[in-house]
Amino acid sequence: MTKDDSACYRQFMTIQYAKINRWKPPIDLASDMFPNGSFKATSFGPCCPQANSGLYIPMQDEQCLYLNIFTPIVKFNQSLVPVLVWIHGGGLQTGCSSQSIPLLYNGTNIIANSPQQQPVIIVTINYRLGVLGDMYLTQLIQENPVEWPTAGNYYYLDMISALRWINKNIIDYGGNPNNVLLFGESSGANAVVDIGALRGSSNIYQHVISQSGGAGNYLYYTNKSNALYVSNKIVQQMNCTNENSQMMLACLRNCSIENLITAYGFHQTKPIIDDYFFPFYPPLAIQNGKYNQNLTIIMGNNDDEYPACFGFPDMNSTDAVSMLTVPIGEKWAPIVADYYQLHNCSSNRNAINRCCNIVRLLSMDKMFDCNVRRMYNNLYLKYGQQKNLFWYHFNCNPGICPQLSMEEGGAVCVHTAEIAYVFGTVSSYSSINLLNCTWDNQSQIFSNQVISHWISTATTGKPLEQWSYYDSSIPKYFYITPYQDFSTILWNGSCSIFDQMEREGISLMFG
Repeated sequence: MTKDDSACYRQFMTIQYAKINRWKPPIDLASDMFPNGSFKATSFGPCCPQANSGLYIPMQDEQCLYLNIFTPIVKFNQSLVPVLVWIHGGGLQTGCSSQSIPLLYNGTNIIANSPQQQPVIIVTINYRLGVLGDMYLTQLIQENPVEWPTAGNYYYLDMISALRWINKNIIDYGGNPNNVLLFGESSGANAVVDIGALRGSSNIYQHVISQSGGAGNYLYYTNKSNALYVSNKIVQQMNCTNENSQMMLACLRNCSIENLITAYGFHQTKPIIDDYFFPFYPPLAIQNGKYNQNLTIIMGNNDDEYPACFGFPDMNSTDAVSMLTVPIGEKWAPIVADYYQLHNCSSNRNAINRCCNIVRLLSMDKMFDCNVRRMYNNLYLKYGQQKNLFWYHFNCNPGICPQLSMEEGGAVCVHTAEIAYVFGTVSSYSSINLLNCTWDNQSQIFSNQVISHWISTATTGKPLEQWSYYDSSIPKYFYITPYQDFSTILWNGSCSIFDQMEREGISLMFG
């Protein structure tokens, strides 16, 4: 444990919540299993093995299932306090609870800047990544077909294991095991939504905040056939194609992590819909009554998740139309181009119908807003869960590098940019990872406002009062921005084309 005598928090770091056997479910640990009943929790443990990336990742080790707990020193009324559990992003391939210098996911800042009389505990966790979290083989399923008749999704198994540990032990740190909020960004945002569809996930958390995820889109998932194909390719590359299952698995488990990561290459890690642990992707889980009920859920995204005007400021209509073919597909690209009138857009930077801005809005509709609406509309139709659902758009970067134009990266609220405000670490972290920018007073105030909404959700089950509930008949989002008072804005888009694409894709992917 570490304690800053001048601050209001304690830190308990490198608490091992489970042990790993490669490509097997995690083995849960408990506090009483620590050596001699105690250990030094004063520094971060190793991150899970991963490919090189632009992130600063400290030391790595396959035994990486650690969590970190940040607690307030003074608790209001000495009662148990809400627990916020952070799931980091990184495409299920990169990232760590202790990534980046200075520490990005610093729970002490949330505690220090939390509203008076609303103390909380912050927990950050590691989980398996990439090839070590993604192997799906018939031979793995046959290892223990009675107790665990599936394989893969080890990252999600780790998250569930961490939540079980928190549920059993957080009371020892002053936390309320019956008031747990999951929050995450990008693939972590997908994860906090996906967990509601996983076997063994009920009654271990109560609230969800999904920051810039895409959990309502089938393209973020894969089926057993595709997963088996990818894994068998790795077997071949590792030269472990032995007819004997035990020998084949032994060969794979003896392979170096570096060689496995190389063999995995640039494959996109996708959760596997396996008919057992993860039987349905979230919208289908809701439709089949297999999704956790009575949750408070907040979902939303940043204004410039796809900053088209930053990367392509002079995009013309030909450029805009051609950009659709790969992500949308040859069948749907012309339909989408017509709907968004891309053939008539302008490269003029001052035009209302500026091409790059239309592409930005199109991308937000497809990858974020329509996914939120798909999730929420299904929840409301199945469970009548209207009053527990909230939707936001996030605008940021006030006063950060104000001398720069949007084309140069100033005032662009890109993917991941909100994290610094949620954790209160903008003063030591460039939220677009490119510029050495610092906070001004407005940024600090804005960050504290964001923290207040997140903590209110953990404490009361809803954000602050001015944030309206989601209404499927009149879709509105809460606009979180430093430039004006937070407000509710009517969403005037349409998901009809993307919903058609989704229905067709679901049929092809999952039958």
